[in-house]
Amino acid sequence: MGQGLCQSRRVAWVWVSLAFFIGLFLLGEFPASSQTAPARHRVSPVVNLPDIVFVLTPKLVSGTLAQRFPQGSTIVRLHPAAKEHGVIRLTDDFFAAADPQMSFDGVRILFSGQKAQSDHWQIWEMDLDGGHKRQITKCSEDCLRAAYLPADEIALTVEEGKEKQLRSYLAVQKTDGSNFHPITFGSAPFRLETVLADGRIVASAPWPLVGGDTSNSSRMLYTLRPDGTALESFRCEHREKGIQLDAEELSDGSLVFVRKPLDGTSAGGELMQIRQGSLSSTLVAAHQSGFQSLRQISEEESIVAKQTVSVANSSGRFDLYLFNLKTGLSERLYADAQLSSIQPVPVLPSAVAKHYWNTLNPESKTGNFISLNAYLSADDPHGRIATPISRVRVFALDTTDGRERNLGEAPVESDGSFFVQVPANWPIRFALLDAKGGVIREEHSWVWTRPGEERGCTGCHGDKAVAPENRWPLTLRRFDTPTPLGEKDHGSATSQAK
Repeated sequence: MGQGLCQSRRVAWVWVSLAFFIGLFLLGEFPASSQTAPARHRVSPVVNLPDIVFVLTPKLVSGTLAQRFPQGSTIVRLHPAAKEHGVIRLTDDFFAAADPQMSFDGVRILFSGQKAQSDHWQIWEMDLDGGHKRQITKCSEDCLRAAYLPADEIALTVEEGKEKQLRSYLAVQKTDGSNFHPITFGSAPFRLETVLADGRIVASAPWPLVGGDTSNSSRMLYTLRPDGTALESFRCEHREKGIQLDAEELSDGSLVFVRKPLDGTSAGGELMQIRQGSLSSTLVAAHQSGFQSLRQISEEESIVAKQTVSVANSSGRFDLYLFNLKTGLSERLYADAQLSSIQPVPVLPSAVAKHYWNTLNPESKTGNFISLNAYLSADDPHGRIATPISRVRVFALDTTDGRERNLGEAPVESDGSFFVQVPANWPIRFALLDAKGGVIREEHSWVWTRPGEERGCTGCHGDKAVAPENRWPLTLRRFDTPTPLGEKDHGSATSQAK
């Protein structure tokens, strides 16, 4: 009897100990290798959610896209209804993989991949189970952060150089790897954010659009068409210092993005939203920050990565949460004790974005700019420049040597209109001059025209809320417009523009 009780106690103790260690494992207290199944927190299964594809990484750093994962990363797939919330690893044959995007039909994943740590990033495509991986790009530099376009095309980000010497631009190519071509020009580092339902591309870039060290400058959202035409700021929020990233369009047509601190050291930021018709953004989650990559699942629910700072990990680890745009953060969907969970994407089909037909003339070497009223300026009192404008001087940036070149001048009519023809695909900027040749205002951002493009603007940084006056501009009544510029160099910008 005594021996049997002792044996029963020993058996009970074994079961208690086993239960204790199993509990520790499920709570994520044991370290997990990035090459093994991650330790999981016990999170209630959610039966009505689709599968989620996301990125697991042991370390996430700020900086260039190519340098985000110094210890590697992997793309996984989660079935939220599963009781144990296990994940299927899809890219164990890569040192790093990131930026997952779903195809419009919801059956393929577009992603950025780095086979070995010393390799350049390339754009790849795979099935939902990680099979049939196919390399799309063959870049001599880093190609990453891509998105699907209609007509079997993708838009992507290309990074060349490092840090202060970084050159980053957007390009478009066919999904079969053909017809690679840049769609942004100049020295400003552009980064792809998303593709809108109307077919436009949303990109982030510094304000103003210049190169060099951008760590201490604001970063805004811009839109352009897939052929590189019609570049403009999404909203004129350059007075508000911050870094705008991770943009995503919601089903109601509004745009949600993350605003990070200006120092650029934080991996997360505040959730902001720009509603249709609104001229500025509003804070989504009051008094909360540390968010990344909100993606919509349904009209009510979204999924977001939220940073959790702990004593053991002062830099913070990202976990996945459900998020309601009206009520805020909801239950935690997935967490790993050792790895950050970021860039969640629901496995769902979506409407194909509208296709922009390319109207460019590949035989043309020029494009046209027309300004309806250069006097209009949101930066001046009463929204108008008071000094009479006589002429406009146009500068181009020679990307071969980084020098500014004066392309010449054109007359500005009494109604503020001017019309110029400039070399296509050349970054240019404008300076407004008085009758004596003094500079009244000058643009610091570099913009461009594509071959055969006709670009127009309402004014010099005009108010986006004000429609232009319905009149025939005086510059179109001239017989010698557009004024052709760029036939010769008229001297340095430094000696004439300042």
